[in-house]
Order: sequence, then structure tokens, then C-alpha cells
Amino acid sequence: MKRYYIGVDWGDRLHQVYVGDDQGKKVREMKVPETVEGLAEIGRWLDEQRAEGFELWAAIEKPAGRIVDFLLDHGVEVYPVNPKAVDRVRDRYRMSGSKSDAFDAYVLAEFLRTDQAHLKALRPSSEKAQELKMLSRDQRRVVRHKTRLLNQLTTTLKEYYPRPLDAFENIETEVALDFLTCYPTPAHLGALKRKEFNRFATQQHSLSKPRCEELWEKLHKPQLAVPEHVVRAKAQLVEVLVDQLRASIKAVKTYHHKVESFFASSPAVSWPTGPPG
Repeated sequence: MKRYYIGVDWGDRLHQVYVGDDQGKKVREMKVPETVEGLAEIGRWLDEQRAEGFELWAAIEKPAGRIVDFLLDHGVEVYPVNPKAVDRVRDRYRMSGSKSDAFDAYVLAEFLRTDQAHLKALRPSSEKAQELKMLSRDQRRVVRHKTRLLNQLTTTLKEYYPRPLDAFENIETEVALDFLTCYPTPAHLGALKRKEFNRFATQQHSLSKPRCEELWEKLHKPQLAVPEHVVRAKAQLVEVLVDQLRASIKAVKTYHHKVESFFASSPAVSWPTGPPG
């Protein structure tokens, strides 16, 4: 049977895929956006190749989201690869050992083609595959929950206290959440002395002096006054949302670690870095 070897370097928003044939010749290389349209396009292509009689094998390390579930659903035989194995064979293909998403996808495809005997496929009906599919699905759920909380926190701050959004840009960082915990209202911010803020930023959160200066200036830009009863109500909601968001961020990290650990548990190998003999 004809076979294609697929290397998948999966990212958060954009994914790199390389496809080679039995002789190691490139068949296709594509960037897949993490959108319904992007996934549907590659899904159609995979189904078309199977319909034409091609067996599809894919190598992947450090997956994110539902990619393994997606590949298995489209009839692809998935080979988890320990990231250390990819590190060890990268020099086989490029002596500089340089790294890019496109290059790593190529390395994964070639590695699967030449060293498949050392790898073990993830069988769709196996307990391991089912466990990974459930972990991936639950991971997506906790990510969506975190996103909902983040959106709600952003909306609430816009209603009474927009300066932290302007200053921190990414409000889910530890320093931003700690700031909201310590200084949850415009009045708290107004009473904040520069010396106290410097301790918070540089000593507690190890921010650079230029970043500290930038935050201070952004936080102290004028903002419209908001009635006190609105501030009290919204500050209470922010306190609840910050607590929930901290727990949600921890849950996302836990699931990410669980999924990565699944792949890291595959053999790390001690293969030679030169071409297979």
C-alpha cells in the first residue's frame, strides 16, 4: 500500500504540517490555522488521500488542543514522539541544529519514515488513545472556561476600572492578577505611592525598571469618575473573577502538562544522530 509520512508541529494558533512519500520526497507542506475552516481543509485533504488508497502515518510531539483526536478521527495512524528524540536526530538533517516549525515538521516526517521501527503507534481503540482523547477534550473545556472568565473580567474592568487593562495588556498574568487583588479600585490606585508600587513591581514580581516606569505612567492616565455604588459592586465581582481565573489558569496548566507528559513517556531513545544504516 502507498503511504504518506506526516510531520505535525502543532502550535496554539498556527500549525505546520509536512508530508513526504516512501522515498522521502516532499508531497505537500502547509500551514494550518487553528480555525474551523483551517481544520476542515486539512481534514478533507486527509480523507481524499485515504480514498485514493494512501495509508497515512503521522508523527507528533507536544500536542496542543484536539490534534491527536482530530488525526485519529480522520483515519491517520498517530505516532507519539518524545521531544528528546527529535532533539537528538535534528542534526541528522541540518548540522546547525537550528529550529523552526517548518523544519521540525519535516524532521518528524522523515524520522517516522526512517525510524518507524523504534516508534509505537497510538491505536484508536486502545486505553491509552481513549485516555488521551478524553484528556484533550477536557483540556479544551477548561481552556474555554478560562476564556469565558477572562472575557468577563475584561468586560467588568471596562465598566469601572479600565487602567489595569491598558497597563498590563495581558490581564491573566500573575502580576496583573496580583495587582487587581492588592489595588481593586480607582481609589486604591489613587492612594498608591510610587515607592510601594516599585516594591510590588520590582521586588515581588521582578519587573525591570523600564517596565515599572511604563506601568506607572499607564496606570496614572486620567479616567472618568464612576459612581461609588458601581465601584463597590464591580470590585466585588472582580474579586470573585480573579479567584476563579487563578484556579482556571492552574487547571489549564495541569491539563497541558498531562498531555505533554503522555508524549514524554514514550521512549526517549538512544539512537545515533547520523542517518540510519
